[in-house]
Amino acid sequence: MYRQTAVLATCLAITCLALFVSSCSQPEPREQAPTVLDADWKVIGPGGGGGMFLPTFSPHDPNIAMMHCDMTAAYITNDGTNWRMLDFWNVPEDFEFDPVDPSVIYAASRGFSYSEDRGMGLTLLLRSADTGKSWEIIYPRVENALYRGPVQGRNMLPSQIVEGAFDGTIETIEVDPADNKKIYLGMAPLVSYMSGGRGDMSAQAFLVATGDGGRTWRKVTDLPGRGVLAIFPSSLTGKLLVFTRTACVAVDEQSGEVEQIALPSRFIVDVAGGISKGRPLLYVLAPMQNSGGSVSGGVFRSSDGGSSWQQVNTGLLKDVPDGLVPAIRDIDACESAAEVLYLSSRNAREAREDTTLWVFGVFKSSDAGDSWQPSWLANGTGYLTGNFTQGWLDDQWGPGWGGNPIHLGIAPQNPDICIGTDNGRSYKTTDGGRSWRQIHSKKNPDGTFTSNGLDVTTCYGVHLDPFDSQHLFISYTDIGLFHSFDGGKSWRHSLEGVPRRWTNTCYWLEMDHQVDGRAWSVWGNAHDLPRDKMFSPRGFGNNQGGVAVTDDGGRTWRKSMNGIPDNSVGTHVIYDPDSPGDSRTVYATMFGRGVYKSIDGGASWMEVNNGLGDNRFAWKIRRASNGMLYLVIARGMGFEDGDRRKSHRIDGELYMSDDNAASWQKMDLPPGENAPHDLVIDPDNPDRMFLLCWAVAGEGGDVGGGVYRTLDGGENWQLVFDRVRRVNSAALDPHSSGTIYLNTFQNAAFRSDDWGDSWQRITGYRFKWGQRPIPDVNNPGMLYLTTYGGSVQYGPARGVPDEMPDITNMPQSWW
Repeated sequence: MYRQTAVLATCLAITCLALFVSSCSQPEPREQAPTVLDADWKVIGPGGGGGMFLPTFSPHDPNIAMMHCDMTAAYITNDGTNWRMLDFWNVPEDFEFDPVDPSVIYAASRGFSYSEDRGMGLTLLLRSADTGKSWEIIYPRVENALYRGPVQGRNMLPSQIVEGAFDGTIETIEVDPADNKKIYLGMAPLVSYMSGGRGDMSAQAFLVATGDGGRTWRKVTDLPGRGVLAIFPSSLTGKLLVFTRTACVAVDEQSGEVEQIALPSRFIVDVAGGISKGRPLLYVLAPMQNSGGSVSGGVFRSSDGGSSWQQVNTGLLKDVPDGLVPAIRDIDACESAAEVLYLSSRNAREAREDTTLWVFGVFKSSDAGDSWQPSWLANGTGYLTGNFTQGWLDDQWGPGWGGNPIHLGIAPQNPDICIGTDNGRSYKTTDGGRSWRQIHSKKNPDGTFTSNGLDVTTCYGVHLDPFDSQHLFISYTDIGLFHSFDGGKSWRHSLEGVPRRWTNTCYWLEMDHQVDGRAWSVWGNAHDLPRDKMFSPRGFGNNQGGVAVTDDGGRTWRKSMNGIPDNSVGTHVIYDPDSPGDSRTVYATMFGRGVYKSIDGGASWMEVNNGLGDNRFAWKIRRASNGMLYLVIARGMGFEDGDRRKSHRIDGELYMSDDNAASWQKMDLPPGENAPHDLVIDPDNPDRMFLLCWAVAGEGGDVGGGVYRTLDGGENWQLVFDRVRRVNSAALDPHSSGTIYLNTFQNAAFRSDDWGDSWQRITGYRFKWGQRPIPDVNNPGMLYLTTYGGSVQYGPARGVPDEMPDITNMPQSWW
């Protein structure tokens, strides 16, 4: 079921101090905290911070629910309060609770065609028989695998990987409540992950079904349109109904014949349905328009299986400026009381000019849409209805940051319980919408926050205070910089003094190891660099960011931009530990601009790009113990005539400087590589370095990427790791000579104890898109792993024994 939309059937939708050690020397010995070795991996952070989707409740117990983020993680709660992160190999797409068996849950993960930046994804249908503790793949049938190697780096169709697989991606799951062995899958054509829907525009969506609980699958029919919104089984509506974004059809399951059902609009935004007083009700949501005072679109209701539709918008135009309409993005109905609906709305743009008007909010109907009343309303100044218990995101930026819900999900058996999710928050009502409270974090008495398990956003580093073993920072995408003074148990923002327009992303923080409280940080409002999606014909000249400095451990910051243009994006910063403490030499990289140097601790800066080529996508700068500087220039994209469709690759590069950045000399990359991602230097032997590379597309898939080692300062490179081609970063363990950790963008982190000659996966950790490893110097044997979308994971650096994977029957060779 497409979240709550096909709700009729069952449940409705339900630092690192740079421990790369190349940039600074070790601090004076600190007072060591007691060594603590956790038995398993856990997620740390403030909770929330990114887009959440598809809150879906169990129809058997409203304390059991699932949701997902767009950064690959799924989440489940069994007590209605605490959430656990799950790894389903790719981004989750839909959830469905079995309408008969309370212990059975289904989840689908997205499939996508190959791209150089993200690889490919094979869509999966997963089944849990123990209320989410463990999962098995039931589509495609993995025992029929045709290809046994690592899948994510191959340019292959699903049918080439598994016999009997269909070449598409699951968008919607529906289990027939009259026969729970009958499962329907709405499948869409494959596109690359960041394509924005581009692909073969002639390809259609299609319907797949099983009648034996997933042992066998068959294609039922093609569907008009490309995306499947909802499926309603015939046992409930009298006919099998399938909604796409442009059509509704009644399907004959045996013959595959389809009958077009007239819709009230050419385009459908969302679909919902359920049973009300013994009769089925269907709702469709269409874009609203105002033409000369006549409003079209909005909410339509059908009580006769789609044969006729009635517009039900009364109340939805409350305080909307004359001649305009709101943008309504989502609707849900209670499965067992379908007269109760919740709807997500955003007022017309002109409403922002009047601070007394609502801009975004939730409306509720208790009479099948005949009338609508506000449940909560807000604008940039606060909550006008005064019934929303706020969290850290509201405290820092107000309700405008999250906006109106992306999705709403109602408990199937209790219309008083509903969860809303938006771009940074998750919130819940248990009293029919009279009050709402955020659920991603717990607010502590001292004003700090602790995650409830709904950790969402990308982070770049964990930065450990060399003078206080309990003080650490996490540098985040979208939510800036957080720090903790109790070893990671609770968190507060570290933004005071940072320009508001910078605070989207803190890319790095470097603490001075000799001066207590001093640190430099780099910022920008272009997030998620250096991923392909961030490049556009506009370039980065319209962004804002740069360098900030603190002298009080991050409690306050001051802008440090004398000599650096304000329209910059800072991505990395280091300092020279051999420079005088009162006039530090500092280096900072500005994406698209190159390198800047300060010889007065950041009071002023000069551009130091002599010798660099045209590519100035400066990403990382490293300093070896012998004073040599190395610069990693990211691979990027260029555009002809300002046309996004006319893009071309700009190769990444690697440079060195032996004169403190007065000049740069280009170094040869390993043959075939064009995307260096990071460089790690042995502090005891600066000729030994590890180069981390991103995949290069070749015939059939990835041919580049991995980890290279040099023993002669970069004259020669040896490939030492290529099982996974998208390697984000690495770190040397300061307590164990020869030990190096990798974090990758393909579901795994690795460890070597022999300088890279052999590797072992770090068991217990699985996250699709990993970023960086950071050894915990306060607790030898423990490791931080930052992720692209799941905050920070913390656990034993040797992994956990007797690992219990989320997916029990995944072919190990596919990882």
